[in-house]
Amino acid sequence: MAQKGYTTPCEQRHSGWFSRIVRKKQSSSSQKRSPSLRQKNGPIWHEANNSDLNPLSLNQKSSLRRRLRQNNTDFHTGVCKCCGTVLRYPSDVPRIRCMVCQTSYMIEENINECVDICENSAVSLPELSLSTLNKYIKDYEDLQSNGKGTFGTEENKLSSLENFLFVSFSSHKCLNQSFKLTQSGNCSYYSANLNFNELHAFYSALQSLPTARPMISLLKAASILLRHPPQENDVQTIRWLLILMELPTLADSLIGTNDQNSQSQTSLDKCTEPELLIKSISYDILKRIIGISAHFDHKCTRYFSHWWSHLPDSLFIRKIEILNLYITFQLTRCINYEIYSSNSISSSSFKNPYATDDINYKKTLRAHFVRPTSKSSDFGLSIRIPLFISLSGRHLATSNETIAERDGNNHSEKLDDDHVVKLKLQQYCDEWHLRTAATVLSLFFCANQTHGKVPEAIFYNNLVDYINVKQDFDSWQFSKNNDKHEKEVAKNNDVSLLMMDYLRAESNSAYLNIVSDDGATLKKPSFTFCRYPFLISLGAKITILEHEAKRKMERKTEEAFIRSVNKKLPFDIYFKIRVRRSFITEDSLRSIKEHRHDFKKSLKIEFVNEPGVDGGGLKKEWFLLLTKELFDPSKKLFSYYNPSNLCYFSISTVNNEELYYLVGAVLGLAIYNSTILDLKLPRALYKKLLGHKVTLDDFTQLDQNAGKGLKKLLLLENVEELSIYFEVSFKDVEGQLITHELISNGSNVLVNDTNKYEYVERYLNFFLSDICKSRFDSFQRGFYNVVGGNALSLFTPKEIEQILIGDSNEGAIDTMMMRSITRYKGFESNDKVISWFWHYFDSCVPEVQKKILFFVTGTYRLPATGLPSLHFKISRISAEKGCSRLPTSHTCFNELCLSDYESEVEFRNKMEIAINNCEGFELE
Repeated sequence: MAQKGYTTPCEQRHSGWFSRIVRKKQSSSSQKRSPSLRQKNGPIWHEANNSDLNPLSLNQKSSLRRRLRQNNTDFHTGVCKCCGTVLRYPSDVPRIRCMVCQTSYMIEENINECVDICENSAVSLPELSLSTLNKYIKDYEDLQSNGKGTFGTEENKLSSLENFLFVSFSSHKCLNQSFKLTQSGNCSYYSANLNFNELHAFYSALQSLPTARPMISLLKAASILLRHPPQENDVQTIRWLLILMELPTLADSLIGTNDQNSQSQTSLDKCTEPELLIKSISYDILKRIIGISAHFDHKCTRYFSHWWSHLPDSLFIRKIEILNLYITFQLTRCINYEIYSSNSISSSSFKNPYATDDINYKKTLRAHFVRPTSKSSDFGLSIRIPLFISLSGRHLATSNETIAERDGNNHSEKLDDDHVVKLKLQQYCDEWHLRTAATVLSLFFCANQTHGKVPEAIFYNNLVDYINVKQDFDSWQFSKNNDKHEKEVAKNNDVSLLMMDYLRAESNSAYLNIVSDDGATLKKPSFTFCRYPFLISLGAKITILEHEAKRKMERKTEEAFIRSVNKKLPFDIYFKIRVRRSFITEDSLRSIKEHRHDFKKSLKIEFVNEPGVDGGGLKKEWFLLLTKELFDPSKKLFSYYNPSNLCYFSISTVNNEELYYLVGAVLGLAIYNSTILDLKLPRALYKKLLGHKVTLDDFTQLDQNAGKGLKKLLLLENVEELSIYFEVSFKDVEGQLITHELISNGSNVLVNDTNKYEYVERYLNFFLSDICKSRFDSFQRGFYNVVGGNALSLFTPKEIEQILIGDSNEGAIDTMMMRSITRYKGFESNDKVISWFWHYFDSCVPEVQKKILFFVTGTYRLPATGLPSLHFKISRISAEKGCSRLPTSHTCFNELCLSDYESEVEFRNKMEIAINNCEGFELE
């Protein structure tokens, strides 16, 4: 929006000497653009004035369509390079404009862009560099101190600096030739040949000036360039976009734009006019940079991803944070528009695409955001959404206690999970801002997967947890399976399948809200977050996994009921396993083999001759005992490597495929039933489960000595002097020495500098895949028979490891955090017994703390999402004084039961006896 004392980028484009140059270029170019057509029919799609910047009126559109029909003009289709909108335009027009993002494109190849000043020989551009900028700045400082200057008055001097920046940043060709590391070099796969240090110093020098006008001129020029992007889409001509990506004002345009208090003034309202103008233009630049970057061809995206992978970690993280902040901003915009549309009589203003896509969109609404007063609402939004957002797009306060305090409610009140759902699918599925930002962020994620620069959690955007992730998953799953289903319908030509489609559409349309305009068919949403799972936090992914598991459990229960009604037989809605402790492996294998089709049912465990109803504790006990026996070295199913202490499939000729199938099924059941296991498996196993390629680093994690030797081999020269051949020698589980050739006649093929990479690759494949193929296939079959589904594909190997084995928490447990998540029944937080317990817990070494954790929860590990997601409860056994019962626990509910002890010494003695001398569900 225009500010007093300043002009918008569009107005600046047609002011002063620059306007004369533009009009001169347009007049010279218009002679080449079908003059006969222009004389007969007047302006069709582009005029020399600013008609390409303003939408056509209805009369103009009708007249345009009528003239085009009379001339029998052919139409072409294309895709907007910024927002991805499909464009349909006459074949004989020189310029078109996307009506969604307002980006203009030149159609005729022989027409140059009117904004590229480099094409005009009458204008000579100085070198765009830090030294050139410093000359302007130094002359300006001399002007202020002496009253003199090379360019005369202060206004002329400032005008020259602004013109220099405006002209330079209006030209993509000028930018492509600027800030090079080596003047003679070009972009390569390994380097963009961009001097980031000089570029950052250039921007810092501009920001240090006492006036913002030069920076505003630069931003206006960049905005015009992005509104009229060049046609070239080549690796050597996209450096200009990297230069604009480093603008320091991009992130600032998104900070402080969310209301923390609807009654208070936002930080944007407090900005001065130049600051507000900088924020507005910077937001426009940022969204166009993201949009254009998201629509590069495959080669350019590969180069971009590889360039970013070589950035310093600080710059790499900074860009991830900006993109996450942009996604957070767009989601917040969707939330605020939904609130406004649900609390106002007329919501027509926010539907205007020209009014909504702006950093100042809240002023456009002209409304106070009155949030609903109930916990839930018809549009799926909750009053309890805390929009306190940091630079990385993460919440600074999201706890129930903080939210309750803000709303003036009781701290002990917990929110129902059903009311935590905030945003429905139809409110964001067509947002091109989210789609383009997620696409660009996926390039950073791929770069990180290859080079392992930062933890995967850096990519999480916790505001995504405030959408209906279950609905998002169902929609994504519907779109993913729809093409396959349509092929089956066409192949079988079955009328019953068409009827099933109709019934499914009727049931899903109300839930997914993705009905086409005619209401007859379901439409595929253009964007779902499940297409970009790296944005979804591990907690939300676990929610999706449990949602899919629950749906399958319910389906299996319905099938069992229908089967029992048809056959008039009793049915069981649970998958029950009845075992003896001394024969736990044999009994478990028998039960799993006899009930292969019941894996999707809810699991219930029964120990023979032991009382107890499985509310979760018996299940934890079964998993613990069974995995302890299956992974015992004496079983010879898995071999342990030193010094990593990780285990992998044993090298053996004995056929144990049934036991490996059991191991895979047990791991799948643990994930399916949200149970943490105490296992020490390498990263390579999880990668192979998900079909990812294993690397030398994965092998080194398992066998550190061999892995380090292979890495040294790749760094050496004259490798043939080591006399290594394409064969390996190893010992099987029985201790017998075996020699194997990695290639045909490998014992006679010497490893040299040329084939050493092939040798390492074959070495890895042999020990991680080939030698254990049958055993891994059985293991994988058992695993996928339980958890095979689309939800598992959302996880990375690291995340699968986390949900399977939890957080190992090698150090001491944070006592203050434990106290904050603990609930009490029969006790108060300041009772003496509770004080004794926390004093005892805090004084224990980490090993004893884990024993206490195991005594209460049934596992030594914390949940995958960390200590805050642990449910911990302390209850009173008896209110009688002098009661000296030993502490007990309900592992089903993570509940510790204590009595009223006479002294702290007695309490400590009882706790030590309890945690050191119990197993199962009665003391030994």
